[in-house]
Amino acid sequence: MKKEIYLNMKNEIFKGNVLDIGFENSGIIYNICKEENEEINIDYVTGKEEETNIRDNFYDICILFFSFSSIWFKMNKKSFIKDIYNYLNKEGILYVWDIDKGYKKIFNGNINVTTPGDKVKKIKIRDLNIFKDNSKDNTVKILENYFNVIEGTVSDGVYYIKAKKKDIIKGDISKEKNIQEGNEEKDESTINSA
Repeated sequence: MKKEIYLNMKNEIFKGNVLDIGFENSGIIYNICKEENEEINIDYVTGKEEETNIRDNFYDICILFFSFSSIWFKMNKKSFIKDIYNYLNKEGILYVWDIDKGYKKIFNGNINVTTPGDKVKKIKIRDLNIFKDNSKDNTVKILENYFNVIEGTVSDGVYYIKAKKKDIIKGDISKEKNIQEGNEEKDESTINSA
């Protein structure tokens, strides 16, 4: 059975240089930002090929709006978060809205997003992969090397996270180097058991 979820975004305000990374979210964040402020600088990215247009240490805010769950494998998610860390400036903030679906669970629903001007946009999300963990708790674990979680909520099968970019301190440099080289602890979701 399909879930109907309602998300009120009409009071959300994003300021500064915004990076909106979305794959199938209909440019909702882009439209919210432009509705509030025509002068805002917002870059909207929908795929890997557009990555060359993204600047390092430039963005005040990065938003993942129902796009993080479409990335397969924990290793790829960690690499993606590291890239976002590099795109954000020193005080950068990451916002994540996505489905809260753990192992052995499925998600099939419509997200009805109310934007400024009481416009409603619908996102259809269907994730039937019971081996994929896209829970809020798993996402927080992925973020913790690069971000401090400021806020986090779960409601109706959808989570929201607001996280601030960490300062990588000298003691973390060897850990950072291991992460960059892929020498971190083994990730059970990427092990092939034949």
